Amino acid sequence: MPQSKILVDTNAYLRLAKTIRPLLFVPFGDNEYCLYILPELNDELAGRKLQSKFPWVDEEEFAENRKHFPQIGKKQKKSIRQTFEYVWDHVQTDLPGPSRVDAWYIAYALELGVPVVTDDQDMTELAKAFDAQVMPTLELLKIMLDCGHTDMKTINGLVEYWKYFADMPANFKADYQRLFGDQ
Repeated sequence: MPQSKILVDTNAYLRLAKTIRPLLFVPFGDNEYCLYILPELNDELAGRKLQSKFPWVDEEEFAENRKHFPQIGKKQKKSIRQTFEYVWDHVQTDLPGPSRVDAWYIAYALELGVPVVTDDQDMTELAKAFDAQVMPTLELLKIMLDCGHTDMKTINGLVEYWKYFADMPANFKADYQRLFGDQ
């Protein structure tokens, strides 16, 4: 059975990678869900601001886990690049807010036909403008829970961690109630 690839953007990666280990490139569930980042995320993590806030990203375990990317051929690469140019042009003219990395994620998602996990509202708006699939981090956690890849204790621990660091995902209360209200 082919993998059901899911792209994880920078903020979702930083919210999950320290708790769900390894986060990336580990198939789970009957649908063989498998999480990926883009090479651009590693470039973004090399920035000083993120390194000082998340020093663990340079630890070997995490750096090693971020070496796997979705496999794409030359034709797809060219198509992704063209889509990126179109998406980035839209950002520069109509929707300031999303970063270049956000635009790359949307381009990959569109060309590969896969969802992106993000809680970034600017990026979500950009995805909607192009009909790209997005899901919040909590929705990914619900999929993981349903597949037995995580449990409610871990999810609630993550929520407490986010609260402690004042890093709550957008729409947290509504999404948590919708997805885990009966847990």
